[in-house]
Amino acid sequence: MIEQTVHKLQEMKLYSMAEVFGEMCTKPKHAGADASEVVAFMVEAEYDRRKNNRIARLLRQARLKMPTACLEDLDYTAKRTLKKSMINDIVLSNFIDNRHNILISGPTGVGKSYIACAFGNMAARKTIAVQYFRVSKFLEYMAAEKAMGNYLKVIEKIGKIPVLILDDLGPDMMDKKQRNIMMEVIEERYLIASTIVASQLRIGDWYSVFDEPSIADAIMDRLLHNAHKIELDGDTMRKNK
Repeated sequence: MIEQTVHKLQEMKLYSMAEVFGEMCTKPKHAGADASEVVAFMVEAEYDRRKNNRIARLLRQARLKMPTACLEDLDYTAKRTLKKSMINDIVLSNFIDNRHNILISGPTGVGKSYIACAFGNMAARKTIAVQYFRVSKFLEYMAAEKAMGNYLKVIEKIGKIPVLILDDLGPDMMDKKQRNIMMEVIEERYLIASTIVASQLRIGDWYSVFDEPSIADAIMDRLLHNAHKIELDGDTMRKNK
């Protein structure tokens, strides 16, 4: 009876439930467990397995530059004007549910990408979809999709990603096609999903990347609305590593 039940659970791909059921029915230490306890342990084990598998899948699909980056591991001792209270405020604001953006600026090597990826990692651990791009690669990807006639479908798909990370904005100015793509992406996501942007330029200087004033104003207005700003300063952390 026990073996048949374990086999049926495995056939239904309920592997963790099968393992717990087999153990609780055969190990003396579980002899006193009633039916409700057995079911509770089985369900918990299966739930945890599926959740962990989903998190692992989301992290693979996110393609984070630093997939193991965690907010819990942020270094607040380094001289880069990063405060724990600032990060806690963003987390407590439920920025994903509230569709807030996060804008990160600072010189090379102060950990902008790590912080952006840490927020992405946090989202994945909450089983929320994330996608990471370097801005230059993102624009190339979108231009290629446009050339193949898939642009509208891809724009719609990008607009629905709960957390989109665009790393390394600037310093080169975008041409007309690039800034139009950026405008359409930001417009598609405005008030619908969270966008995290990181750049070595100060946030006030991002306008220059888009070159054309009216487009720059439109993009920045949407990015800055409901945005959390992390403006870092200081020496590179790479030499310390």
